[in-house]
Amino acid sequence: MTKYAFVTGANKGIGYEIVHHLAEKGYQVFLGARNKELGEKAVQALGFSNVSFIQIDLTDTQSIQNSLEEILKETDQLDLLINNAGISHNHQSQPSELDLKTLRQVFEVNFFGTFQIIQTFLPLVKKAQRGKIVNVTTDMASQTMFDNGQTAPINALGYNSSKTGVNSLTLAFGKEFGNKGPEIFGVTPGFTTTDLNGNAPGGKTTAEAAQIITEYALSETNYNGKILDKNGIIPW
Repeated sequence: MTKYAFVTGANKGIGYEIVHHLAEKGYQVFLGARNKELGEKAVQALGFSNVSFIQIDLTDTQSIQNSLEEILKETDQLDLLINNAGISHNHQSQPSELDLKTLRQVFEVNFFGTFQIIQTFLPLVKKAQRGKIVNVTTDMASQTMFDNGQTAPINALGYNSSKTGVNSLTLAFGKEFGNKGPEIFGVTPGFTTTDLNGNAPGGKTTAEAAQIITEYALSETNYNGKILDKNGIIPW
C-alpha cells in the first residue's frame, strides 16, 4: 500500500534531504516550496518518480488551501506531514534591537503558518493508519536548555520564541490527540549548517540533520506531544 508524505520548505537544505530519505524508503512524497521554479528544480534534481512538487506559501491561507486541493487529487490521506518550512532573521540582532515588523514576519511563517498547515491537513493525517505530524524545531526553543547554556548562545528572539510557540502547538495538539491518534511531535536536529544561519560553519550537514528527523518520523515508538533531539526527549 502506498504511503504518502508532505514535506514543507523542501526545495533546499534539511527539507530537501528529508524528501530524499523518504523517497528512498518508497514514500510518495509531495515536495512543498513557496517558489515554483525552485521547487520544480528540486524535484528534477532528486530524480525520483515518486516525488512531486506542491506550491505552498505559509503566509497565504489561499495558497495552503490550494496545496490541499492539489494533494487531494492524488490521495485523501497522509502518513507523514513534516512541517519543516521556517524563516529566521539576523541572528546577531539582540532582542532590544529587533523591530516589530521582523518579529511579526517570523511568527507569521513559523507559528501561524505551521498552525494553519496542521489544521488544514489534519483530516488527511487522521485517515492514515498511523498518521504522524512532525514539527521541525530547535533546541534553542527549549526554555530550560537555553537558560542552562545547553544550546548555542544565540539570543535570536524571533526565531527562538516562534519555535517555542511551535513546541506549544505540539503539546496542545498532542493533548487533544491523546492515545487515539494521530501522533504529533517536534524534532530538533541540533546545530546544522544551512542557509537559515548563513551557512555558519561547524554544524551537521543537512543530510545528517535530515537523518535524525526521518528516523523519528519512521520510528515505531510513539512520541506524541514530545520534543526530541538526537538523544531522545528534551525538556520544555
